[in-house]
Amino acid sequence: MAKHRANAARPQRRPRGEIDRNFFFGDVFIKTGAAVAVAIGMITLYTPFTLMDAIRDGMWDYLAVMGGFGTLGLACFLFGRHLRRQATHWDFD
Repeated sequence: MAKHRANAARPQRRPRGEIDRNFFFGDVFIKTGAAVAVAIGMITLYTPFTLMDAIRDGMWDYLAVMGGFGTLGLACFLFGRHLRRQATHWDFD
């Protein structure tokens, strides 16, 4: 007796244009997230105070801007990873 089902659905690939678009924009978003992380790191190294100094001195605007850009960079990076995964995996994965 065969263990193979005759009516099993075959995996379908997405259209080539969608794969290329997801791959390209995924790459763009990943690089954008990485560039934001590098920029935040350079700003952090350039500032003459530490994170605890900023909290103690009540520099909430500085912390909000850095946190906002950090969140934006992380969101771009993760969204880019999602798009790249969609572009490089089959539908049943």
